[in-house]
Amino acid sequence: MRRRLSNRWTLATASALALAWAVPALAQPDDADAWRADADALVAVLEAEHENPFFHTPEAEFRAAIEAYKADIPQMDRAERIAGLAHILALVGDGHSWMPMHALPFDGLPPGPGFRSLPVRFELFDDGLYIVGATGEWAGLAGARVTAIGHVDTEQAVARAMTLLPTDAVNFAREFVAEWLMQAELLTALDLALNAGNISVTVEQDGHAATVVMHPLPADAVYDWIFSMDSGPSGIDDWVTAAAQQPLWQRPAAEPFTVQRLPEAAYLRIDQIQNGTELSYAEAAQAAVEAAEELDRPALVLDLRRCLGGDGSLNAAFMAVITASDVLMQEGRIQVLTSRQTHSAAIMLVSDLEQQTPARFYGQATADRPNHHGETNIFVTPNSLLPVIHASEYYRTSNADDDRRFVTPDVVIPYLFSDYQTGTDPVLATALADLEGQDP
Repeated sequence: MRRRLSNRWTLATASALALAWAVPALAQPDDADAWRADADALVAVLEAEHENPFFHTPEAEFRAAIEAYKADIPQMDRAERIAGLAHILALVGDGHSWMPMHALPFDGLPPGPGFRSLPVRFELFDDGLYIVGATGEWAGLAGARVTAIGHVDTEQAVARAMTLLPTDAVNFAREFVAEWLMQAELLTALDLALNAGNISVTVEQDGHAATVVMHPLPADAVYDWIFSMDSGPSGIDDWVTAAAQQPLWQRPAAEPFTVQRLPEAAYLRIDQIQNGTELSYAEAAQAAVEAAEELDRPALVLDLRRCLGGDGSLNAAFMAVITASDVLMQEGRIQVLTSRQTHSAAIMLVSDLEQQTPARFYGQATADRPNHHGETNIFVTPNSLLPVIHASEYYRTSNADDDRRFVTPDVVIPYLFSDYQTGTDPVLATALADLEGQDP
C-alpha cells in the first residue's frame, strides 16, 4: 500500500491552502454549490486516475447516486454532507478507495472531518461489537458488549456505517467500521444520535444491561486507527483495556517485521512490507528461513494478520528466499496466518505464497481480492478540504479468472472477544499444533 499524492494535490496547492484549513469557517463552507463542486471534483479524479471506478457499481447507478447527493445537499448539515461523500466513494468498492473519518497520519495534509471520538474504543468481533478500552468514568465499561447505539440495535448500526466503507472489500470494511462508530458527529449523520454531545450506548456486562450517555473527547484526543487496539487516544493517561495480556501477534513492534524462534517453528511477523532499519525485507526472510532450518523439524510461520500493505515490488526478493529452501518447500512446513487486516501488498504476498509454495493458511479471510485495484493516492476536495483515498492501478496477482472477493484460509478460526480478553491466540496455537501433529 504505497502512498502518492494525486496530481490534483501538489505542494503548491498545499501552500495555497495552508491558511484555509487553519480557519474552520473557510475550510468547511456551508454553501451548497461548493459541496456540489467537491462532489464533481471527486468524480473527475476517479474518472481520470482510477483504472475502472465502475467495476463494482454500474456507472448509471453511480451517477444517479451522485445526482441524488447533490440534490439533497441543501437539507444536509456538515456531518451528513461528509457522510454522503463517503458513501459515494464507497460505491467504487475497492479497499483503496475510501474517505477517512480520522485525520490521516501524513504530514502536509488538512485534518480531515475533525470529528470527535467517543471515550471508549469499539472493536467488531465475529461474536459482536465490544468495548475493548475506555477512559475516565467509562473505565468500568471495558469488556462490555454493545447492543445498541441510540435507538438502533448494533447489527443495524454496523450496517449503516458499512455503507461509508468499501462495499466490495467487505472484510476491509469490517476492520474499520468500529472506528467509524466511535465518531460522535458521524453518529448524528447516521441517525444513531440526536446530537454529538450526548451519545446513548446500550451495553450488556456481567449479565446486566444498561444504557449510558457518553460525551465525546476533545477534538485533539486522536486514536491510532491503524492498529486499533494497541492504545488509547493521544493525551489520555488513564486508559484501561479489557485484555489481560497481548498475544505475540498484537504486541507493538519498532520494526516492520519481527523474527522469533519458537519451539515448534521460526516465526516471522510482517506488519508492513518494507525494509527495516537493520534488515531489509528479504534479509528478514533469510533470517527466518535460517532459524527454521536449524530446527529438528524445520517449519516457518508467516504472520500477516497485521499487515495492511507496503511496497509490493519487494515481494519477489522475499519469495526467492522462501522458495530456495528445499526443506520448507515440503508439504506442511510453511503456515501462513491471515486476517481482515491482510491488505494490499500483503494480498500480493498471499497470492505468491498460494501459487509458489505448499503453504497452509489459518485465521480469517483477507481484507480484499487477490486481483484488486490498489495504490494509495490522496486527493483533497477543493472546498471542504477533506482528504480522500483512491486507487489508481489494477494488480492481477492471481489467475485472470480468480474472482474471489477475499482469500479464505484453509483453516478458518473465528475472531472472538473471549480470545482478545484472555490474550490467547487460537490461530497461532492451531497452526503450531498442526505442525506438531504431522509426521516428520
